[in-house]
Amino acid sequence: MINYQIVGHGKTDMLILHGWQASLEEWKPTADYFKDKYRVFLVDLPGFGGSSRPNTNWGIFEYADFVMKLIKIFQIKTPVLLGHSFGGRIGIILASQEKIVISKLVLVDAAGMELKSFKTKFLGVASTLFKWLPKSIKSKLGSSDYKNVGDMKHIFVKIINQPLRLLAKEINISTLIIWGERDQELSLSEAKLLHKNIQKSKLRIVWGTGHWPHRDEFEDFVNILFEEGI
Repeated sequence: MINYQIVGHGKTDMLILHGWQASLEEWKPTADYFKDKYRVFLVDLPGFGGSSRPNTNWGIFEYADFVMKLIKIFQIKTPVLLGHSFGGRIGIILASQEKIVISKLVLVDAAGMELKSFKTKFLGVASTLFKWLPKSIKSKLGSSDYKNVGDMKHIFVKIINQPLRLLAKEINISTLIIWGERDQELSLSEAKLLHKNIQKSKLRIVWGTGHWPHRDEFEDFVNILFEEGI
């Protein structure tokens, strides 16, 4: 089962992909803001919100294939593709492969640059090879996403161990990168690296907020989108 919503009746399509442990619910205010300009597609990615978990342990490329199929099924045409965190990973893949036409790419605190890869890769190995580690130690080593991963653990480890730097360099479309200044999950250094790797990109910082600028500083967030012609 896949849960989705379509908001608005604009002439241009927008597809929003949420982050890890999130759902389409947190993007409803953004969709409502753009409903007159866009036909906004919101989807709960498999394993999140109201959508069923994948039958196998997907990696990030399986999620990208799922979104590609979704675009074809709903005949989403040359969309503005907005991805947050985990959803940003998917956006990087889709924009780099050029199997679909994307008019603009918006990456919000997007994952994929993996500056913290040593910690996450260690934790991935530890979860399978060092099961004797006390939960208290694992909790100190893990990110907040890992601590709340539940039965998606193997999918999560598979996804975070797939860096996307080389794919980001292949992106050749107009890209807006929006980042929370105080993001503790994905540092501002990762935003700058992403900006460096995507040739046609612009970086905008939402000051005083963290990993969820669209939620915590909504007015600043949508103002940036408006100023950048989204």
